Amino acid sequence: MKASPPRKLARLITLVLASLALGSPAWATNYTITDLGALISGDYSRATGINNNGQVVGQSDTAAMGRTHAFLYSEGSLLDLNNLLTSGSGWTLTDARDINDLGQIVGTGFINGYDHAFLMTPSAVPAPSSAWLLGSGLMGLIGVARRRR
Repeated sequence: MKASPPRKLARLITLVLASLALGSPAWATNYTITDLGALISGDYSRATGINNNGQVVGQSDTAAMGRTHAFLYSEGSLLDLNNLLTSGSGWTLTDARDINDLGQIVGTGFINGYDHAFLMTPSAVPAPSSAWLLGSGLMGLIGVARRRR
């Protein structure tokens, strides 16, 4: 005996609903929204990138009419990326577009009156001096030699 078309449709709907119930579709997930705020004296911000560490980049307006500054939101704080530039760099960073898991940020800004792309890379953590490493290694060898006695 063949199943009637309405019965086939009912089976299909049941299979689709069962498969959706087993998965976790995005529309069924609960989300929390975090207000990132705006830079001091600004009332507008826009996020454009996020990395796997939860760091967010974007742009926010400033007190100067029509001016935006690039920002980094990390660990609950909003930071103007222009405050990380060395004095006299000539740059004004206006928009941060993306950030990778190494913390490198790409965006746009002005330098010498022209709009240019930028890549901002965090400074590397200084490596321990070779003398410190040599001393640590020698202390470890002395400790091993004393235990063997």
